[in-house]
Amino acid sequence: MNLINDQLKETIKLLIDLKEYYDAVLENSPPGTLTSQTKNGHEQFMHLYYEGERRIRSGITKDANTQKQLAQKEFAQRADSILSENISILENAMAEIRPFDPDKILRSMSKSYSKLPEEYFFDREKLVTDLHLPEEEKTRILRHREWGKQAFQASTYHPEWKKHRTSRGLKMRSKSEVLIMEKLYHYGIDVRYEQVWDFGDDVLAPDFTFEGEDGQLFCWEHLGMMDDPRYAADNYRKLMKYYNHGFVLGKNLIVSFDRCGTIDMKLIDFIIQNRIIPRL
Repeated sequence: MNLINDQLKETIKLLIDLKEYYDAVLENSPPGTLTSQTKNGHEQFMHLYYEGERRIRSGITKDANTQKQLAQKEFAQRADSILSENISILENAMAEIRPFDPDKILRSMSKSYSKLPEEYFFDREKLVTDLHLPEEEKTRILRHREWGKQAFQASTYHPEWKKHRTSRGLKMRSKSEVLIMEKLYHYGIDVRYEQVWDFGDDVLAPDFTFEGEDGQLFCWEHLGMMDDPRYAADNYRKLMKYYNHGFVLGKNLIVSFDRCGTIDMKLIDFIIQNRIIPRL
């Protein structure tokens, strides 16, 4: 969430849309300008334009349509000039301004601080509410946070296997899952661990479930010990269950792996930044 730059982008987009509208007005406007004079106490309007080198002055006092077109043209010319200048200023500002990104600020802090929950640093809901974000963006962020607070059915499968604990006290099955969850905490992402999805014939409990921008859920399975043939075969069957229930890699299913008993946190960070955050 890059708040200042996001707002600048929205503002620039609005200005560009307005400029395109006024460009179209100018493109469809008649040539020349409007002028007027008072004669015998009555206002008379004229249309001034050129045909080649010939200057033409045509009376349009009774031609309201041409008056309106020339008035819109004059307004559009002035608006277009202001919009062009402001777009240029804001685009230059985006190149110079230091982004205000709460998540990035958190990531820049020392390791000691990274162990603390996000709410110790700032109130995300208040931050979003107080900022002049577009209502759609504000609604999306707050809805996602509200989703993260809701109760859900978590897997009760072999709870004794959950021997590892995150900095927020959540028990998990593997050290790799803990490392991923800590990274998700670090980014301030709301996530559900092992949420149960009951399809009747199958019950799935993805490692991590997220709510997408459109309100649709998607999930992330992290598979360890893929060098163990039996483990790999079990997880192949699990992935086929996902496929049978409409979960597709690259669409609403993300899969990552441990490699020879190790986890690549650089890859995990890439997945979060490029596969998770853009969809929230």
